[in-house]
Amino acid sequence: MLEDVLERAKELTKYQGEVRVKVRPLKTSIARVSFRHGTITVDPSVLNLSEEEILYILVHELAHLKAGTVYHSSLFWEVVSQVFPKEIAVEMEDRIILKLRKKLV
Repeated sequence: MLEDVLERAKELTKYQGEVRVKVRPLKTSIARVSFRHGTITVDPSVLNLSEEEILYILVHELAHLKAGTVYHSSLFWEVVSQVFPKEIAVEMEDRIILKLRKKLV
């Protein structure tokens, strides 16, 4: 399922590069991206989210890859907003944080 959602996120963001998704416990976040390895790592807790929420997380991480930065730059937000307009992105992040708040504390 995760691979299918990743492919959908790649299509929606028009991301052309190679990228893999891995599930591994993360100590301080729910997802991270490795520019060096072209890998998105998600915490196992992410698998309890809805498919739309997982899609948002993968779009978010692909936006970092596409923008070439770990920062939430204007280019980063431009990529995210192609899929999730700003208001919806903020709502999605709030919803994910509420669901996974124990993980993020």
